[in-house]
Amino acid sequence: MKKGNPSREDLLNGWLKYHNTTVEEVVANHPKEFLENPDWFKSYPVTQEQHDEWVEWAEEYLRKTTGLSKKLLQRSWGMVYLDCAPYVPQ
Repeated sequence: MKKGNPSREDLLNGWLKYHNTTVEEVVANHPKEFLENPDWFKSYPVTQEQHDEWVEWAEEYLRKTTGLSKKLLQRSWGMVYLDCAPYVPQ
């Protein structure tokens, strides 16, 4: 894995895989207004198990690509999570 700056798209693709799609395909298949609404995540829900699997993967992915320590990554995880985490219906 390359060291550097992982993109938001990388993290979103990490859970969009459960829908057999990518950010690029979502952008191509939906109108701009749909994508500007933060509720677009609700159109691609995941199960709690898939969510937990994504969290584990995303933390490891960020640790490896950025070279940050686990402790430092945990300090900023909240903001990353709020921006990129998948929707789990209740």
